[in-house]
Amino acid sequence: MGLIAPQQMREVLFDPRRLVPFILAFAGYAFAGVTVPLLLLFTGRWWLPKTIDVGPHLGTGPSLVIDVVLLALFGLQHSGMARTSVKAFITRRVPQALERTVYVVMTSLVVWLLILGWRPLPVRIWSANGVVGAALDAGYWLGFVLVYAAALLLNHFHLLGVSQAYRRYVTRASDATVDPLRVHGPYRLVRHPLMTGLLLCFWCARDCTAGHLLFAGGMTGYILLGTVLEERDLVARFGAAYSSYAARVPAFFPLRPLGIRVTTRRAPGRI
Repeated sequence: MGLIAPQQMREVLFDPRRLVPFILAFAGYAFAGVTVPLLLLFTGRWWLPKTIDVGPHLGTGPSLVIDVVLLALFGLQHSGMARTSVKAFITRRVPQALERTVYVVMTSLVVWLLILGWRPLPVRIWSANGVVGAALDAGYWLGFVLVYAAALLLNHFHLLGVSQAYRRYVTRASDATVDPLRVHGPYRLVRHPLMTGLLLCFWCARDCTAGHLLFAGGMTGYILLGTVLEERDLVARFGAAYSSYAARVPAFFPLRPLGIRVTTRRAPGRI
């Protein structure tokens, strides 16, 4: 997002039709900025009063039903709202520039529902101490950092809807929906480093309960399915360039040294 002239700023500040939508988009961005780290800390059982293994307990059967429903709701919302038909439905009711904000806010609300509604299943699956436990902790924090590094490389302002509203309501510039892409940083090693970071956060647990295993398994299934859908969109958008890139670079975890130079840059996508 570029800087604007003082005169433009005054025009925006005194025009509610421009100021209010931009404030709403920025509020959605801030809401997501709080929600994402909370989800990761919830998963890793770090510092929060309610985590994946800490919270109100019910019987195994009711807890399992509640948790499965919450995971299904997350998957349906997150992928369903990313489909072209759903986006078209939304943009018939809200401005195009705020469509991404609606998606981000709804995703954040579902994540909060997942966190607050989750019921622990405390049966221990594994427990690791010493070097193994430290390695799992390190893997979790590596994933945490990778999530943010990948999001920044994707242009997180666009990913979370602020850029679209800024161009429409502040600068009134045309919205560039497709960026000219380059593969650099972690994208030289894997095609979906953000998903790699999430997988590390979900699975690198020194103490894994049945509830944690259910959560990690459900989220992994969603990531795999969502990635298939996203890759179809990327192939349709970039054609042979993306197909060549996908043939050389693994999806989630690097399998061999890479020296590729691809002249496309990944468009901010959603799953």
